[in-house]
Amino acid sequence: MDVKEAIQMGDTSALRRLLAEDGSRANTLIRWGKDDCLHTHPLHYVSDMLFGGVLERGRELALIDALVEAGADLDFQPKEKSDTPLIGAASLGAEEVGLLLLEAGARPELRGIFGETALHWAAFLGEDRLAEKLVAGAELNLRDTQYDSPPLGWAVHGRFNPPAGNKGKQLEVAALLVEAGARIDPQWLDWPQVRADTQMLAALTRP
Repeated sequence: MDVKEAIQMGDTSALRRLLAEDGSRANTLIRWGKDDCLHTHPLHYVSDMLFGGVLERGRELALIDALVEAGADLDFQPKEKSDTPLIGAASLGAEEVGLLLLEAGARPELRGIFGETALHWAAFLGEDRLAEKLVAGAELNLRDTQYDSPPLGWAVHGRFNPPAGNKGKQLEVAALLVEAGARIDPQWLDWPQVRADTQMLAALTRP
């Protein structure tokens, strides 16, 4: 068994043995996908397997603990503005993983492939508990480079276009962001979907 298989099976004992034998495995990229074309950090791979339904939910946190204790790079980025393990967790609906990575010291301000932060993804997927942790000290009005939208815009979009891995708390995240001082783009208030959604409209127009 290797690290890849241990993660897929959620076998923390096997993973710990492998890491004890060679600590560098905590940062050795895992090759997977069609023709092994993807090269992913083990911390990120946990979220990938959880999202894909390969890893049984409830086994992910022990795996993350083992990797972190072995010295896994919490902020691994293969190149500038690529997804960190924290961004990966947020974008793949692995909210508990994201919370654990934050607790372990992952940097929330780093930007991913779209110039976005983990907060953008937490807003989009409606991960209210993760968003609450990310809001403190965040640049709330930071716009990504792909869609030119701040996290609040991602929350509004996610409310009406639920993504894969959706947690369904976009309304709560939107209210959280507004309360924290996020700016409201007037054009959002003119969207028919927003105008028809009294709860979202209220969240965006609260004094």
